[in-house]
Amino acid sequence: MGALVGALYAAGYSPWEIDSLFRTTLFRTMAEGGIEPKYMYHFKQDVPDASLLSLRFDLDTTLQYSLPTNLRSPVLLDFEQMRGFGPATTASNGNMDSLFVPFRCVASDLTAQKAVVFRNGDLAQAVRASMSYPFYFKPIRVDGHLMMDGGLYNNFPSDVMYTDFFPDLIVGSNVSGNSSPPNEDDLLSQLRAMMQEPTTFSVICENGVIVEPKTDVGLFDFSDPGKAIEAGYTEAMARMPDILAQVHQRVPRSLLQERRRAFRARFKPMTFGEVHVEGLRRGGTRYVERTVEQAGSPLTVEALKSAYFRLFADHNIAHLYPSATYRPDRGDYDLDLQVKSEKDVEVRFGGMFSSRPINTGMAALRYKLFGSVSAQMEALSYFGKFYSAGQVKLRTDLSTRAPLYVEPVFGIHRWDHFSSFNSFFDEVKPAYVVIREAWGGLNAGLGLGNKGLLRFDAKLAETKDSYYQTTEFTGLDTSDATYFRQLTSGLTLARNSLNRKQHPNGGESLSVSIRVIGGDEKTIGGSTQSGIEAPFFKSRHEWFMAKVQLDQYAFRKGIFKIGVLAEGVYSTMPMFENYTASIIRAPAFQPTPESRTYFMEQFRAPKYLAGGIRSIVAVARNRFDLRLEAYVFQPYEPIVRGDGNEGITAPAFTERFYIGSGSLIYQSPVGPVWFNLSYFDQQREPWAWSLNFGYILFNQKAQE
Repeated sequence: MGALVGALYAAGYSPWEIDSLFRTTLFRTMAEGGIEPKYMYHFKQDVPDASLLSLRFDLDTTLQYSLPTNLRSPVLLDFEQMRGFGPATTASNGNMDSLFVPFRCVASDLTAQKAVVFRNGDLAQAVRASMSYPFYFKPIRVDGHLMMDGGLYNNFPSDVMYTDFFPDLIVGSNVSGNSSPPNEDDLLSQLRAMMQEPTTFSVICENGVIVEPKTDVGLFDFSDPGKAIEAGYTEAMARMPDILAQVHQRVPRSLLQERRRAFRARFKPMTFGEVHVEGLRRGGTRYVERTVEQAGSPLTVEALKSAYFRLFADHNIAHLYPSATYRPDRGDYDLDLQVKSEKDVEVRFGGMFSSRPINTGMAALRYKLFGSVSAQMEALSYFGKFYSAGQVKLRTDLSTRAPLYVEPVFGIHRWDHFSSFNSFFDEVKPAYVVIREAWGGLNAGLGLGNKGLLRFDAKLAETKDSYYQTTEFTGLDTSDATYFRQLTSGLTLARNSLNRKQHPNGGESLSVSIRVIGGDEKTIGGSTQSGIEAPFFKSRHEWFMAKVQLDQYAFRKGIFKIGVLAEGVYSTMPMFENYTASIIRAPAFQPTPESRTYFMEQFRAPKYLAGGIRSIVAVARNRFDLRLEAYVFQPYEPIVRGDGNEGITAPAFTERFYIGSGSLIYQSPVGPVWFNLSYFDQQREPWAWSLNFGYILFNQKAQE
């Protein structure tokens, strides 16, 4: 932090500007390793799955796994430091004695195992090297040497200041007394104790003053920078008589401000003329160059920022580090990007573990192909009694001006719905609805801004639905079976900024989709079928479907959050051979994770309006949520059972159904743990509870 504060002042920022910067949301996001929401590139994000843990390997290292070297991503910090310090480096010609005030910072050279003092060069790079705290921010390479926090070898470099400048007075700030001693349960405290050499916090010139703020702010606690600022100011003012007694010259603030304006007037506007990429093979280098070049010409810093985070979101890129070098012959900057490709293989594990009989495991294997296009091949499977599935896909991202991807996919699914709301203490009856689906096809997507996606899909699919016409059946009964071979195609316009893949409490999601379906039904009757003379039935079906869904949350900064969900479906789906076959094919309203695990006939209809409200109390830095939800489902013409088990439509708006849900959710570092109590209207057992860990998410279906 000393390097950062000193560099900001030396770059021409006033104390008031620095104070204001540290109190912004941007600073907190940088310090905590986050990304601004507007630069979270939805187009590049994975389709949500149930993964809880991921491991990455390189094939050329005999499948050796490497532990991560940082807990926080420095990607936003690196970009903003390049933007903030680049013009100051240019104004000083890379000489740190020629900044607004002379500046030094110290880093630890891990390659040569010694302290390094930065006196010249890129100011952003020097500060980044000096503040790369072990295991918090990734170290960087400077002239081929790996650099990190200077405290490893020199945690209080008053000797550097004395040797380089021979000042009359040195004022030092010592906050080491706020650090707790090593603790057996605190890894970072142990690392700090091991890596920092013993330090004498004293100044070596004759007239030295040390300011020692008293604060209980933790080492990585950026929730309220004002507390640390106030503590430092209070202690500095207490020592001000000692400082002023030794400083005899007085300079009017107006003169200082004029000097600052004169220095900043030498700043060159940051636009980029050429892009240089290091660290990748030829194909990957060209992919990165084209992506940046597509951001526009001349390349402004804001246009670059969008392309920069688009690259960072790519699954084949592990790390980016930008630097800017001014070219006086052109009047703009060169952009130098150090890029590290992601490891070849990624393995993910996850699933859902519940007190209900819906336990599901998940495993995925992804192989990355990085050349002139960014591609990845993935196999993903779920396994469990309730849900099992397999999916293989190959996604290829193109470095076009409007980001585009194509993705051939093949998938299979099997859902086993049980005849009662059982907990693991109850006997589980045979399934009364089993849905199997196999499909293959193509997805293609076009990125619209940072949050938007226009996606087209075309698929050939076959489903087999096995079911009983009544809940009163025995193991000797045979089920009905409906086969539906279909060709389907759809177009979806989506915008997504939700902060979680399950139980979000911030952001919004809006999707509008249209779909056409055409196919042949074949139904074979079972022993619970009645009123049908022929046990075998064939029919051709074609229909159109449109769906709109809005999921939005408000009051992002407080602990109280309100969410709304609105959903509408219009479908011309005809009736299938019988009531149950029609209900299975009908669109379903499933607003909560729990509702996706039940087969509930009353919440399915070809045309409906539905919606609800979510009241959330988020505490402990968003780790705990108390979530209360209420929904209403209004079918237009609900499907009801006719006298011969055929499906017929009831008069419009004659039925209405409700869902209620209450959850206490803990967002653990691995995944969510939650207790839920749900109410499903018109169920034989409307109340259901569960204790869960993991995600209730499924692979893409044919009609999604």
